[in-house]
Amino acid sequence: MLIGGTLAGPDSALGALPVATTAEDQELPSESNAERAYRVIKNAVIRGQLRPGSTVSEAQLARKLGMSRTPVHQAVARLEVDGWVIITPRSGVVIAAIDPKDIEKVYETLLALEGAAVVRLASRERGRDSIDEELLEACAVCESALENGDLHMWADSDNALHSSFLISCGNHHLWRAAATVMEQSHRARLLTVELRPWPARSNEDHRKIVDAIISRKPEAAYRALEEHRRRGMDTLIPIIRAISWGSSELTV
Repeated sequence: MLIGGTLAGPDSALGALPVATTAEDQELPSESNAERAYRVIKNAVIRGQLRPGSTVSEAQLARKLGMSRTPVHQAVARLEVDGWVIITPRSGVVIAAIDPKDIEKVYETLLALEGAAVVRLASRERGRDSIDEELLEACAVCESALENGDLHMWADSDNALHSSFLISCGNHHLWRAAATVMEQSHRARLLTVELRPWPARSNEDHRKIVDAIISRKPEAAYRALEEHRRRGMDTLIPIIRAISWGSSELTV
């Protein structure tokens, strides 16, 4: 069952599998067991608590979640369609590895969608909303995380800021189109955050993007985002290529 943000249970093959206590992990009154299983398992994959290349059975996941195998089977089938896991007849459920070539495509997609978002944000009329202040606050949260030496908090804050560009831009289709690739990007960010150079430059980039938005300079906002995303890709891709996926154990 889900206890204190942890998939806990007696199964020694998995041990206690932590799942972050984020808004995405909170049980929703109207959701089915299959929907909850999908959400919780996917979040564990994104946060690296189900490691790339590791293997788990549907029965183990069902025990951890405190539900029958049927909703877990439905969730795992959906997770495979979405590219988070691979179902193998003999091995069970294999957590998908991160493909460097696929991450390059993820960044290409994000640049197109986020680029449109920051241009829209920088083209707004002044004084009609509080978005500028909210973006400045999001930058400050990223900076505070680094000041406190908390790389995982920084990674979550970085993801929140980039999500804000899409959510706040006034075109909900951009956010809906970007949702899956944002999750894939965040997974790569979390799995490499302790292996990458200290991300102070990323925080500087954030300020540059937001300053251009506040100054209502759409072209400058796009250029700043483009430089930031390309620099991020150049940082992460070599790390991902150097990582050996495929551990048979679930590690954190």
